[in-house]
Amino acid sequence: MKSTAFLTPMALIMAMMVQDASAHGRLLVPPHRGYIGKLSQFSSLVPTNFGDHGLNAGGIGQTKGGKHGICGDKFSGKRLHETGGEYGKFPQHREKVIGACYAPGSTMDLQ
Repeated sequence: MKSTAFLTPMALIMAMMVQDASAHGRLLVPPHRGYIGKLSQFSSLVPTNFGDHGLNAGGIGQTKGGKHGICGDKFSGKRLHETGGEYGKFPQHREKVIGACYAPGSTMDLQ
């Protein structure tokens, strides 16, 4: 009982100290455009993006106004991951750089 009485206020104090969490992640299956260059079957077609885990469409300040960049790119910046950009190469190489295809209404298994 004594440990619970101590832990609850301590947990609240620690929760109040947390200000921000800058999470990073990437879509591996199906591979997103920033990650696809790291896969051996696409490495000769698409350059490797070493910052593919940090795409955020320009951040909360920009996206909350409805200005989202496509494929994680900043709305007002370079569109490297969009079609025709540095990592959006499938128009030049046709279907060779598409990580996966799904039928309309199908279920996707994401990783």
